[in-house]
Amino acid sequence: MGIPGLSKPLRPYAVSTTAGCKTPRCEEHKPAHSDSSRDIIIDGPSFAYSIYHRLIIQKPEWLTAVEAMPSYEELGQGAIAFLNELEDYGLKVKHIYFDGYLPPNKRDTRLDRLQRSLQRLSSHHAVSQKLQPCKRRWDGKPLPTSVVFPSGSPTQAAFRGLPPATFVVPAVLDTLGASKYAAITAVVPGEAEVYCATAARHNGGIILSNDSDLFVHDLGNGAFVYLDSVELRTSEFKDQICNSKNCKIFRLEMFRPRDIAQRLGVKNLQELAFQFIRRHSSTLSEAIKATKDQRDREEELAYERFLHEYDTEPSVSEHQQFSPQALARLHTHARFLDPRISELICQIESNDSDTAEVYLLFLIEDPTRSSAWSASSSHRSFIYSVCALYLSNPTIQPKTTIKECQRRGLDFVMHPTPMLPPSSLLSFAHHLLTHLHLFTSTFPSFPPTLIYRLYALFHISLYHLSASKAPPTLTVLQRALTGAYTPHPTWEDIHLSAQIQAVLYALRMIKQVLRYIASAMEMPLPGELEELGDVLRDLPGLAGMMPSSWEVRELLEGEGVDGEDLMEKLGALLQEEVGDEEDFSQVVKENVSTRVDAAAPTSTPAKKKKRKKAKNREMKKGERKDRGVQGNMFQMLA
Repeated sequence: MGIPGLSKPLRPYAVSTTAGCKTPRCEEHKPAHSDSSRDIIIDGPSFAYSIYHRLIIQKPEWLTAVEAMPSYEELGQGAIAFLNELEDYGLKVKHIYFDGYLPPNKRDTRLDRLQRSLQRLSSHHAVSQKLQPCKRRWDGKPLPTSVVFPSGSPTQAAFRGLPPATFVVPAVLDTLGASKYAAITAVVPGEAEVYCATAARHNGGIILSNDSDLFVHDLGNGAFVYLDSVELRTSEFKDQICNSKNCKIFRLEMFRPRDIAQRLGVKNLQELAFQFIRRHSSTLSEAIKATKDQRDREEELAYERFLHEYDTEPSVSEHQQFSPQALARLHTHARFLDPRISELICQIESNDSDTAEVYLLFLIEDPTRSSAWSASSSHRSFIYSVCALYLSNPTIQPKTTIKECQRRGLDFVMHPTPMLPPSSLLSFAHHLLTHLHLFTSTFPSFPPTLIYRLYALFHISLYHLSASKAPPTLTVLQRALTGAYTPHPTWEDIHLSAQIQAVLYALRMIKQVLRYIASAMEMPLPGELEELGDVLRDLPGLAGMMPSSWEVRELLEGEGVDGEDLMEKLGALLQEEVGDEEDFSQVVKENVSTRVDAAAPTSTPAKKKKRKKAKNREMKKGERKDRGVQGNMFQMLA
C-alpha cells in the first residue's frame, strides 16, 4: 500500500525500455527464445482502478461527478481492450492477481482510506448543494475502448471531488472471468502484490502495478512499471536493418529494484525503505547514509519485523494461516469470488481468532443519512450465519462473531452483526425465495436485470416501513427504475441508487457463498438453501446487475417496457405485502421533508404514531398465511 516518501526520490531511476512492437516480421525487436522480458504480471486492483482513471478523465467536463463515472460495462470492456492491445504489441500476459485476504496489520490503513473517502464525499455533498447544476443533458453512451490506451494518472479534477465508483474491482474481475484471460486470473488468499513479486522473482517478467511497495519486494531479475504511466500509443522507430520500414513500438518506464540498489550503493531497497519508515528520512541521501549506521538491538528487531512483511513466500504464510484442506479449497474454488467475499471465507477458514471482520465497500451515497448498506443488513446477517455454520471448523477455531466496518454518521465503526440461529436460516431462505419467485412469476418475460432491480426497490420500500421511516416517493422510485433523471440525479436519487446496490450486492454475496459451500465443501445443502442457490444463478454479473442510467433506458426501450406500467405493478405488489391496514400509495406520496431518518433520530408524536402503525402492520402480517410465510426477514433479526 506504499511507503511514504520512498516513491518520489526513486522515480528518476526508471529505465525507458522498448517493450513491444506491432510491426509484422520485425527482427529488430523480436524477443529472444524463452525471453521473459515480455512476460506481464498484473496487480488486479491497480489494473482495475487504472482503467477507471483512463475512462473518467475522458468524460465531458460539464457532467456531474456521478454522471461522469464509467459504467461497469464500460470498465470491463476497457480492461479487455487494454490487455488485447498489450498482446498486439507482442507481450504475453502471464498472471493477473487480485487480493483475496488482507492481513490484520492493514487495519489502520484500510480505516484511514475509508475515512478519507468519506471526507471527500462529505465535502462534495456540501459543495454540490450550493452549485447550480448544468442544464445540459448527456446521452450517456459508452466511450470507445481505445480511450484507455493513453496514460491515465488520476487527478482530483477528473473525479469531480468524489471517490471512485463502489464496485470497480469486482466488475473488472467479472469481465476477466468470462474472457480468454480467465485461466490466468485468480483471487488469491493474500495480497496481490506479494503473488506478483513471487512470480517475478521465480520466473522474471514485468509487473504492472501502482503499488510502490514493489520497490521493497525482492523481484529477483524482474521489474515493475507504474500502471498509470503505461502509454499504449505507437511510437515510430526506423529499423536499422531495413531502412525502408518504420516500426510501431511502445516503451515502458521500468524500475528494477536490484539494479537501483546497486546504483545507490546500498545492499537492497529494503534497507532504504526501512530508514524512510523508522527515521522519517526527508531526503534520499539521508536515507542512504542511515543504511550505513550500526543498528542497535531494538532497531534490529524492528527491521526483522519489517522484512517479514516483504520476504515471506506466499506458500509459507498460507500454510501458517490455513490447513492444507482449506488451502486447497481456496485455490480451487475461490479464484473468482469477489475480494470481500473471499476475505470473509478466508477468515472463517483460517486457523486463528474466533472473530471475522468485513470491510463493506464504500458506497457513493448521501452522507447526511444513515448508511445505504442498512437496507440489506438482513441479507448479510443471513449469509454470515450460513458461513459460520457451514464453513467453521469447530475443532480449530469456530467463528462466533462477525463484525462489519460500517459508516455511522461521519465515522466508521466495527459493529458486531446479529447472527441468525440455525433454526431461522431456512425460514429466512424460504421468505427470500417467496419474494424472488413472486417477481419472476409476475414478470416472466423480463430480463433478470429488470426483475432484480424491481425486487431491490420492493425490498427497500419494505425496509423503510419496517424501520418506521417514510419509503421513497413514487416519483423517486420511478426515476430509479427507469434511469430517467431530468436533467441530473438529486442526492435522494443517489442515495436510493446506493441502497439498490446494497441489496443487489447482498444477493451476490448469497449466490457466491452458497456456490462456494456446495462446490468446496462437497456437502448437500438443505432444500431451501440449495433452491436459493439455484434461483440466484440467474443473477447477472455486476455490469448487468448495476447498469448506468443510460443502459437502463436502453434496456427498457429494447424490451418495449413502459416505466409507468412497471410502477403500477410494483405498487400493487407492495400494497399486497403491507396489507389492508395501510394505503401504500398514500405512504409513498408523503413529502420528502417529513422523512424520518435513522441518522437523525427524533421522538416526535408523528414518529410514535408511525411506530405504532408499523407494529400493528407486523402483527397483522404475522397472522397472514398467504404464500405460506409468517412474519418477515426483518423480524428474524430482532
